[in-house]
Amino acid sequence: MARSLQDAPHGQTPWQGLKPKPPAQFSQWPFYYASLQCNWVYWYVDPETARPYVEQANGNPTGLRVALFPVEEHGITVDKAVVLLNFQRYTAHYTNALGTTNEVEFNVIAYPANRSPGVPYMPLKDFLDGKDQTKTLGHLRLHVAADNEVAVEAGRAVFGEPKFFGQFVYDVPTLNGPPNCDWKVRLVNPENGNEFVYDMHAALAGLEFWPTNCTPIPEFATGLGRTVWTRWTIAGQFQTAMLDRDQDRQRVSLRIGDNDFVMSRDLRALIGDHNPAVAAQTFVSLPACIEPEGFYVDGIDREDAYG
Repeated sequence: MARSLQDAPHGQTPWQGLKPKPPAQFSQWPFYYASLQCNWVYWYVDPETARPYVEQANGNPTGLRVALFPVEEHGITVDKAVVLLNFQRYTAHYTNALGTTNEVEFNVIAYPANRSPGVPYMPLKDFLDGKDQTKTLGHLRLHVAADNEVAVEAGRAVFGEPKFFGQFVYDVPTLNGPPNCDWKVRLVNPENGNEFVYDMHAALAGLEFWPTNCTPIPEFATGLGRTVWTRWTIAGQFQTAMLDRDQDRQRVSLRIGDNDFVMSRDLRALIGDHNPAVAAQTFVSLPACIEPEGFYVDGIDREDAYG
């Protein structure tokens, strides 16, 4: 017996009802990155402090829970939540333009409550190594800043990201830059250009990084009144390092702005002023083409060849 597409069988829903409807100007999906560079830093935080940020949004339940990670402290195992600042730089190709964006997400690792039991409980190192093959542990976006107005509008309208226009002052490693460059990222306070939301400095040269494949990465956002889940598929390997030793944790310093901007407040509440970083990850997409420097071919025996 024939039936319409809207008459879905029991246990299934017509796919249009399972996702937000993008505005007309953002109808072409997926979004393809022409290039991507990531510089991410992680911190352990108190689960009880993180819980209100995860389980409620504007007074409504999100359906999410704080992911817990076992940590050895003074010979005993305690559970910690994890937050991260994931600074990213990317480009996009359009039919009539090239787009460039600098962006940061302040995220807490969470999971959908309706996926438990079956949600992995594992050390952070295993999670960063990509051993969560259920792909339910993901990033809940608490705050997102970008210096591209189109990226801000699309993030809000399509994914429900709590995204705002922000400007960065940064200096990070790149194939076209000097080797062993420190990570320096400052997000300017949108409400006062003389202040910063946060200012991070990571001196990671000489630290052992190893290749890891942790994608696709689940990402969650709640700005559309319902919790939106998307998967971020990054084509390539991350480089990951754990900051297990005291001297390694001192490699990262984070200053949080002394102001009342909401992201600054939440950074202070979750990370605080003296909480050491515990891991770092970086990703650099492969270059599309390469051109080395030139050399002379015209008569090196001439008297003026070196003049």
